[in-house]
Amino acid sequence: MAAASATAAPSGPSGRVLGVAAVGRGCAGSPGASAWPSSAAEISAGIGGGLDLAGERVLSELDARGVRTEGLEQLGRDADRFGAVLEDWTAGGRTPTLAQLVSGAILVTGSGGVGILEAATGEDSPFLDDRPGGIVHAVRSDETRTPAPASLPDLIRDNAALRRRAGDAGPLPFGRIGIQEVLGADGARAYIVQVPPTEGAPITSAPDAWGGQGASRDWASNLRLVAGQHPAAMDDVRAALSAPGPGGDPLVPPGSRVLLVGHSQGGIVAAHLAADPTFNSTSGAPGTYAVTHTLSIGSPVQTVLPAGPATQVVNVTHGPLSLGTHGASGDPIAHLDLQGLRIDGSRLSSPQVHEVLLDSGESAWDAEDWLRRNHDSLGPQGEPALGYAGTLARGTAQDPVLRGLERELTGVYLGEGATVTASHVVEVGRTDLSGT
Repeated sequence: MAAASATAAPSGPSGRVLGVAAVGRGCAGSPGASAWPSSAAEISAGIGGGLDLAGERVLSELDARGVRTEGLEQLGRDADRFGAVLEDWTAGGRTPTLAQLVSGAILVTGSGGVGILEAATGEDSPFLDDRPGGIVHAVRSDETRTPAPASLPDLIRDNAALRRRAGDAGPLPFGRIGIQEVLGADGARAYIVQVPPTEGAPITSAPDAWGGQGASRDWASNLRLVAGQHPAAMDDVRAALSAPGPGGDPLVPPGSRVLLVGHSQGGIVAAHLAADPTFNSTSGAPGTYAVTHTLSIGSPVQTVLPAGPATQVVNVTHGPLSLGTHGASGDPIAHLDLQGLRIDGSRLSSPQVHEVLLDSGESAWDAEDWLRRNHDSLGPQGEPALGYAGTLARGTAQDPVLRGLERELTGVYLGEGATVTASHVVEVGRTDLSGT
């Protein structure tokens, strides 16, 4: 873990190596906790606080002896985050999803292993590093007026055009966020924000693909998002929207209407931003935007709900998962959220969240071919009639949710009467620790 991780985005106290003690210390609201007298809960909290203090002292002692402690501090932050999810639930708050708990547990286990390895060897590792993002490298603007995207498939093709494909060039120093300023039929402005999927080093390239590269949308970010955390990939979108444009003003003024479009991890980022009241708000405060809609494809987004009642979340998934005479079909990535299954057996749901299942018509026995046919936004050679773009082109008119979404977006972000007045590509990421 790099020392930079100590400045990570929202988390608990950085020194809490034993923060996971909160999981089992009988906090108020835990199963059976209603039978606990308040004094017992107070004693339990005191014990937990003592363990935290002991952990801080251990870190100080190790640091004084020259032992590398950044990884152990990372373990403390991840344990705090995981414990906070459980504490919220046991105190009568939101019931976590199974996918959220599994991802959080994996992160705590992984961070623990890295922390022990770093302390034992004295060698730094960026594996699972949670340093913040939001470092803007460049803003490339084009103020040529062009017709707005005509349809939902056009939005998906625009997203694919921004993607720097995983594995093509190894670890990447930054990623891209796309922003289109749209003048609607009513003369009002709105903004399309494009968040591409996971990119850069392939999944088997550790630690580059798991925290090392400068491009924030890596495989570790997938875990952190499903676990309910705020990784660098979310920082990147915030920084892109507030980056100064050609005239010096933010590319997207606070309070503006925004449509977030994402594929795979990009869709998870979009859903999490829409669920964050410090981002999705009609207050007009700096750094806030009125997210009217999110459109995602192939994204496991059923772990969060939008922050505002006016936000509509639509995720399109190739499915259902099935096995037939020609092989497997359906998108396995989009099903990793287990359709919002919570640990009490219920499912996370809201009238504002719409999961649309469409048949891709594609199947394969080879695992890589199956994934490519059912998860990619375009065909293997960029064919716009294949992948999710092709499925949307064929299925929008037949599906009531997609038909209604396209109707709502037309004239504001899409279609006749709407014009793109400026397009921007923001190159943004975090500190690059890949060594490239």
